[in-house]
Amino acid sequence: MHTLRNFWRLARPFWTSEEKYPALLLLFATVLMTLCMVGINILTNFWNLHFYNALQALDYHGFLIGSLQFILLQIGTAAFTVGAFHFQQKLTLRWRRWATRNMLDQWLDNQRYHKLKLSETDVDNPDQRIAEDIDLFIIKSLKLSLGLLTSVVSLFSFLHILWQASSLVSVPFNGESFVIPGLLVWVALVYAIAGTGVAFWLGRALPSLNFMQQRREADFRFSLIRLRENADSVAQYRGEAVEKQRFNLRLEAALENFWALVKKQKLIMGYSTLYLRSATVIPMFIMAPQFFAGAFPLGRLTQISAAFGEVHAAIAYLVEVFPELSEWKSVIDRLVGFQERLDNVEVKSQVRHEQQANGLDIKDLDIWLPNGRPLFKGFNLSLKPGDSLMISAPSGYGKSTLIRTITGLWHHARGSSCYDRERALTLSQKPYLPLGNLREALWYPKPPRREEDAALRQIMEQVGLQHLADQLEQERDWAQTLSVGEQQRCAFVRALLTRPTVLFLDESSSALDAANEARCYQLLKQTLPDTILISVGHSASLEHFHWQVLELRDEAQWVQRKVRQAV
Repeated sequence: MHTLRNFWRLARPFWTSEEKYPALLLLFATVLMTLCMVGINILTNFWNLHFYNALQALDYHGFLIGSLQFILLQIGTAAFTVGAFHFQQKLTLRWRRWATRNMLDQWLDNQRYHKLKLSETDVDNPDQRIAEDIDLFIIKSLKLSLGLLTSVVSLFSFLHILWQASSLVSVPFNGESFVIPGLLVWVALVYAIAGTGVAFWLGRALPSLNFMQQRREADFRFSLIRLRENADSVAQYRGEAVEKQRFNLRLEAALENFWALVKKQKLIMGYSTLYLRSATVIPMFIMAPQFFAGAFPLGRLTQISAAFGEVHAAIAYLVEVFPELSEWKSVIDRLVGFQERLDNVEVKSQVRHEQQANGLDIKDLDIWLPNGRPLFKGFNLSLKPGDSLMISAPSGYGKSTLIRTITGLWHHARGSSCYDRERALTLSQKPYLPLGNLREALWYPKPPRREEDAALRQIMEQVGLQHLADQLEQERDWAQTLSVGEQQRCAFVRALLTRPTVLFLDESSSALDAANEARCYQLLKQTLPDTILISVGHSASLEHFHWQVLELRDEAQWVQRKVRQAV
């Protein structure tokens, strides 16, 4: 029941959304096709009766009629199978599109993706939850539910046939023969319940093994991605041996769990095969005495055997799909776990982030580390349009943390932060260049404007990227193609294009030589005279491009001074 509640928790948002009516129509069409296939199975069962009776009676005309009926039944089976597949896949496509976009919205809204990284360090591979687990959840949910529907309808459809056939079976006792009402039904029921119980007992460890397998496979893939993203650094360190050792450890962890999973699956597979196949001969053994006594013809025996198989398969459905059921449960557990983290990730900040059109005002700002050590106490700052401030301190003194607090990315703080947040921009030490063409990367996060390509090329030339001006249409992994220095100059191009009212530069020129750094800052001062600049850096040469310097010191102390000659 707990798994079913979790299933409905994941499924309900889609089935109560604006997509519910088209989805219900597709579900109705899929169910209708499925029921038609059950109808074909019922007709096939009666076909068994007449066809094998014709064979036993050497009725050639009946044989030909039966052959024609068989062809029509197979055509109907193929048509309804394709129809059910078509509507089911359309429903899967619609559901997956909505569910993936919905979870992406939750993950991206209010910067949950960033807050998860800070507060939920045990969240494993959110990318897999969104890209793979949602798809698995939808596919397996539809497959299992439609399979269950088919089993229930088949059970009640063939139950009547099997119940009637039980009247043909007499049980000898004390010299007399007795007819047990529904004997074949009760045999199928007991056999199925017993088999299902054994299957659940044998496979009780499968859900946890499936859960762990997905996690270890994702960890292995992530380590490969990390090497690709940091190929230059690894090559410079000559860290191939260490990386290989880490790959092997994660691979062995995945393979070890995989083999444990295989051993359990072998046990379940062998048991299920023996259990399901043996069901086909049970009714024949029960009815053999009456058949050989001539109580009924071969067609009746074949029909009853087929009906027994359908009833037994319907009751034993869970045995047949138990491996998939365990995997479905593990997928639900992973998605629910991720959903709970998304729901609870909201870290309440005590910093009031307010919008104001002009200037930047920081009042009574206290910042501390997660362990409680204070970085700032009662910090105040007021800057007017065109002002510039450089934050200087050795590493570990909280320069970047101050920027992150002001911009709302650090929550261990209180106070107030007021500026034009809608037109602010932050350039980090490691710029982000999204996948796509170079024009889109330079305009990010705004949509590119082709009509301003001339201005874009001029800015690229001013920052020393004229060699890339003819590659605006090319799509590459620019973060891997460009050097860090080139990436940082791309970030300056981005700032000059978007013209923010407040620009935070968090060591955004650390990979540039002195000449290129001076060129980029000079461009900012000339092109964006009314923009508030707040820079984090170590280079003393940067002071000349700022009106004030904020020097951070030990024990949450700081000194703010003016620069004598600012450019």
